[in-house]
Amino acid sequence: MDIYVQSRGFEQDYDYCWLQIYGNGTTKQQLPPISLAVTNLIDSESPSVVLEKLANEQILLLITGIEPDERVDCLDRQIRISVAWVGLASDESVLRSLAVSALQAEEQHSLTAQINQAVPLGGEHGFHISSENMLKLISAYSSTPLPASKPPNLTQKIGKNSANLRNQLAQELTEYELPQESGTLVIVTGIKKRETLENAQIWRSLSTLVENDDWEEISTQSWSAIKNNWQQTEHKNLMVWLMLLIAIVSYLLKFMLNLISGNHNSSINR
Repeated sequence: MDIYVQSRGFEQDYDYCWLQIYGNGTTKQQLPPISLAVTNLIDSESPSVVLEKLANEQILLLITGIEPDERVDCLDRQIRISVAWVGLASDESVLRSLAVSALQAEEQHSLTAQINQAVPLGGEHGFHISSENMLKLISAYSSTPLPASKPPNLTQKIGKNSANLRNQLAQELTEYELPQESGTLVIVTGIKKRETLENAQIWRSLSTLVENDDWEEISTQSWSAIKNNWQQTEHKNLMVWLMLLIAIVSYLLKFMLNLISGNHNSSINR
């Protein structure tokens, strides 16, 4: 499993950057495979959770906005940590377990403390990754497997980012497998418009800007689909008008040529 961590150091010169940790404990500055679409779907400065199935049959779990207690920079600003795990299909249970911990209030505090311990300040980039503590974290979630998973309910749903719905989502991720298709499956984030998440056709999405306290099913005929249909209809209508205009111009040209030809013949006959 590939592990990436984003954070910054105490001093002002150490800005935010992503580091990848390798099997031998070394790290290298490297971006995780987070698509632009996912970046646009989350408020990265607030606690967010993303689960995505990548095109190469890998699974991405991204947790952003982790704010350990008393971790501040030289200007007394909160230092945030983001972690991305990229695993194979066989790692799904572990990644879902980590996501569950990030969603549940009590477990979230424990996960934050574990990540804080695994990502101490200091080093070349202002922070570094303790391979020992990070492997312990993975091992802890691997050693407590989820119960036998059931096929998921594929109906897409959206709701408010509240403790109640986060707990319900955590329970669903505990009991059910992820959908099979590639793409962004879970988004839990802060200030993102309902329309943005709904149009993305995500399996489960929660945002602080969604007003309904209960889950709502997302119609497959979303605004995005309606817009696409409208654009296709407009395109077809444009083609019809263009063909009609060509036909009219052709008729007028033919009429003018016949008229000119008739006048020419009349002149000759005289």
